[in-house]
Amino acid sequence: MSASPVSVSSQEEYMVEAITNKRIKNGRTEYEVKWQGYSDNEKTWEPIENLQSVMTYVLDFEQSLKLKQPQEVGEGNYDDGDSADEILQIRKDNDGQNLLFQVSWKQKNNRAPKLSWVNQNTLKMHNPEILIDYLLKKIKWPNNK
Repeated sequence: MSASPVSVSSQEEYMVEAITNKRIKNGRTEYEVKWQGYSDNEKTWEPIENLQSVMTYVLDFEQSLKLKQPQEVGEGNYDDGDSADEILQIRKDNDGQNLLFQVSWKQKNNRAPKLSWVNQNTLKMHNPEILIDYLLKKIKWPNNK
């Protein structure tokens, strides 16, 4: 992909080499930009408004995030008639907007138990009871002796 100029101020134009990261800061999406001809320690965080002329870089980066993101269903899944057995851990998705739960599966046909990541809405819809059980285990209950 050829570098395209992007104006980050009214006086200077820089060439984007790559988008290398993404974050949400104060409710705004920002992208970390590696500038052509500059070192890695000179990367800057830019709001999307500053990157309108290089949206192909942003779209390519977003596509790469989707490819890296754990799939909603993996070794076990609801479509195969499996049911989630236990939540093992939680993390946020790449956007930081939703929770992903790593679950072990009770599987049909006596297949070996497997693990996969499931988003919060799917888990709430299919197995709310294991979500409740997990959260109850995490609550620090007062000792009433």
